[in-house]
Amino acid sequence: MDILKLNTVFSAEELMAQEFKPTQWLVDNLLPEGLTVLSGAPKIGKSFLSLELAVAVATQGSVLGHCVSKARSVLVLALEDGPPRLFNRMQSAKFPIPGNLYFSVDWPATGGPDRLREYLVAEPETDLVIIDTLGFFLPPTISRGHSAYDSDVSRMRILKEIMEATQTSIIVIHHDKQGEEGDWTAKINGTNGIVGTADTLIRLSVKKRGSREASLQITGRDIEDIELALVLDDSRMRWRVDRTRDLDTLSPLQMRVLNLIPFAPKSISVKEIKNTIDKKAPQVSELLRKLLDRGHIEKLDYGQYTRSNTQTT
Repeated sequence: MDILKLNTVFSAEELMAQEFKPTQWLVDNLLPEGLTVLSGAPKIGKSFLSLELAVAVATQGSVLGHCVSKARSVLVLALEDGPPRLFNRMQSAKFPIPGNLYFSVDWPATGGPDRLREYLVAEPETDLVIIDTLGFFLPPTISRGHSAYDSDVSRMRILKEIMEATQTSIIVIHHDKQGEEGDWTAKINGTNGIVGTADTLIRLSVKKRGSREASLQITGRDIEDIELALVLDDSRMRWRVDRTRDLDTLSPLQMRVLNLIPFAPKSISVKEIKNTIDKKAPQVSELLRKLLDRGHIEKLDYGQYTRSNTQTT
């Protein structure tokens, strides 16, 4: 077909001839690279969770039972905090002190995105930026002839352009709407311009303010939907997976597999599970991986699995 061929037009054959990288993870099987919105009501522990993510990524540590495969340099724009509050959070959580974790509490109120782009060009080793919060960094502006949706899309596109130009992942902390019903993504403040533009959405929620129990929901383009039951470890001010409550979020098939796995010192193999539930080995392996990620089971040598004894991770 001899017509003007734009760079944005390609055939199905050209598409299927491409080789694409597999999903790249900041936190294995929990948080992909890209633009992430972490939302929740004010003062429920979002900043503690984001700080724990920052430290885990910087130190090649773990968070909520998920490991980080590669240590990366991290910048945290703590725009609602000051150095004393950050100091207290680091101290109370007993975090290690990584040399590749940086903070700023005084970012320019105007020209913030340009300043961030300049920083990332000057500091190319930075792989993750956490912005706390979106409203402080990029306040919504509605001009004549443009809707709130247009404003939200514009704000998120600015972040995406920075991310793509500098090959840096960005997590923005955001707030929930009050009294919103329906799907949990609808509770994220703003319009669908925020929800639709982000690569990954995370929402931390509690039944009532001050509760030690929370729910963490995750969805995105490169990740299957995840829901985790969390509990706050008061001694270190860190969120942990509450395995007892987390059982309620497992699918019937996941529960069936979990019930087949004995506690130590006994164990069971992938082959034994496959034969019992009559599923193919790849599907069984994926079920086991999810249970392993959520801390319900442990993997032993020679492909054997056993149940975890502790209640949190």
